[in-house]
Amino acid sequence: MKKALLLSSLLILAIPAAYAQDSIEQCYKAATNEVAMRECLKKELQQTRDEYREALDKLTQQAGELDRVTGRNEAMPALEKANMSFDRYVSEQCRFEETMFSGGSGAGAANLACQINLLHIRIGAMEAFTAEQ
Repeated sequence: MKKALLLSSLLILAIPAAYAQDSIEQCYKAATNEVAMRECLKKELQQTRDEYREALDKLTQQAGELDRVTGRNEAMPALEKANMSFDRYVSEQCRFEETMFSGGSGAGAANLACQINLLHIRIGAMEAFTAEQ
């Protein structure tokens, strides 16, 4: 049972990451210049942030309900701590990826694409968890 649950979670995590890659790739293919590419990525990032907020809202409600039902105050603080850690990770990782372009023309796009990728992975993790409950 645990193996099946782990496998299904891994598959669910792979789907959002693949979607993110597809949408990023579409921006790279469709853009006629760097400015257009960056605008496309910014639009995709905003849509991804909206999806992220929706997934986080669902998980926040679930964590709050769990704390209410169990009489413990554990799920919400754990979720808040995880979110702070995730936000810090996204910031540092995407800054790193940007610096790997040595300030070149693709640096800004690399940062945007990184954020999109990581947010999609986190969305997958949150949705996999809420689907299990």
